[in-house]
Amino acid sequence: MKRIQIIEKYADFFNDTKNEPIVILQGSRRSGKTYQILIDLGLTFNLQKNKIIQIFSERPEQKESGLFRDFNDIWQGFNYEQHSSRTPLINKKSGSQIKFINIPNNVSAFDYAKNIGKANVRFLNECNVFDKKTVENLIISNTEKMYLDFNPIAKFYIDDYITKTNFLKTTWKDNPFLSEVQKQVFRDWTALGKSAEVGSYNYWRWQVLCEGNYSELVGSIFTTENIHFTQLTEKEVSELQHIIIFADPSKATGHDYFALALTGIDENGNMILIDSFSENKTHRKLIADQIKAWQKQYDVERTFIETNGEIGKGFYNDCINSEIPVSGWYSRNNKFERIMANYETITSRVFFQDNANNRNFVKQIYQFKQDAEKENIPDDNIDCLNNCVIAYKSQYGFLGTIFEN
Repeated sequence: MKRIQIIEKYADFFNDTKNEPIVILQGSRRSGKTYQILIDLGLTFNLQKNKIIQIFSERPEQKESGLFRDFNDIWQGFNYEQHSSRTPLINKKSGSQIKFINIPNNVSAFDYAKNIGKANVRFLNECNVFDKKTVENLIISNTEKMYLDFNPIAKFYIDDYITKTNFLKTTWKDNPFLSEVQKQVFRDWTALGKSAEVGSYNYWRWQVLCEGNYSELVGSIFTTENIHFTQLTEKEVSELQHIIIFADPSKATGHDYFALALTGIDENGNMILIDSFSENKTHRKLIADQIKAWQKQYDVERTFIETNGEIGKGFYNDCINSEIPVSGWYSRNNKFERIMANYETITSRVFFQDNANNRNFVKQIYQFKQDAEKENIPDDNIDCLNNCVIAYKSQYGFLGTIFEN
């Protein structure tokens, strides 16, 4: 049986907050907060009788990845049984059960939370991904304790739940179990951030990802220096795996673009933008025809349609009625947060096939900034591309970084 890696700072916090109905952990990347919450949940699972524990995340819960893997890594050898990663773990001694819940992207998290029933203990991993109404529903139907954790990508509703006694902030320096490679990345980011201008990406990365603080970004985020093009041969394109299409529907007028992305995974596990489409003056039928053309030309595994608004739902229904195979997709969190959560992936693991469509597509991405929506700057293309990244991470377990693997 392996030794459980308990960090004293967290153990003291959980002991001090044992009677708090909500506990909140804010931290930098790799501060250890999620892992330590899983240890505390495991103690409840093993020692308390007949508790129902639920863990919510957007990450895949398959055996080989995500929180399910981490929990098994911590508690392997203890008295629980499981039939699959989709069914609860049941402790044979305590009678408690723990279920890992990955809310499907084709449903509203709010509607899902309304109908999930009661639990004794819940953990909402990366709670800033979920809107406040969803969190409220989960709190209302929870009887004992709620754990919330997050990285401070951008300000959100969490201050409404923070008290003087239920909050802990940590950084990577609080985690003694990081590898030297990981520690060096943080040291490098810190050095770059300290010498950077306030408002620059390097400064923001230092404050948010290293120090666990909120920070503001000023100016363009994606540039010709951090967006990478490639030139694959026709044969190399044909060898790409897990090809998907993502559609981000819009009114296709003014600053509102209808964006499509066709992507695949190469032999190194990187995402390739094979082709793209982005128009603010077009018709739904032409877009549906483009999807059908790609589905005919490539071995497309999934086609996702974002269905958050009425326009998306309408386009999804148009595709279904036209017998175009598609899946609904419900985007969570605000756009800036979900894009910045994948900045490192987009700038290191995503490559644009060098063609006219992608060169046109990326022009809008270069304009993206923190206040893009407020300033009516189009941000549909980067949102569409980022949703492909999210799809590969959540549906396939691909595109992990040094901090996610």
